[in-house]
Amino acid sequence: MLLELTSDDLLILEKQRLERFRSFFSETLLFCFLHLDPKCKLSIHCSEPWIVDQLLSDIDQLSRYAHIIVGACRLSICFAQEEIYTTSTLITKSVHRSRRSPARG
Repeated sequence: MLLELTSDDLLILEKQRLERFRSFFSETLLFCFLHLDPKCKLSIHCSEPWIVDQLLSDIDQLSRYAHIIVGACRLSICFAQEEIYTTSTLITKSVHRSRRSPARG
C-alpha cells in the first residue's frame, strides 16, 4: 500500500515540527514567529531585544535542533523586520589528525 501525503498533510507536519522545535525553547520562542521557507531556511522573528540576546546565547543548540527537528539548512534571527544573525545549521565534525614521525628502527 502506497501512502501519499497531500499538501494539507505536509502543511500539518511542518506546523507540528515547528511546534516541537518551539517546545525546546519555550521561554523565548513563545514570543516569536517562526517561518520555514521553501529553501529550508528557518526564520525566527523576535518581538523583543532580550529574546534576540537569549537566542544568540543558545545559538549552537538552537542551530542543531533546527536542523534535526525542523530540517532547516539555515537559521535566521530577525528583529524589527531586519535579519540580525544568520548561520548554517549543517553539523560538521572537525577531524584532527596527529602528525607522527615514521618509526625508525
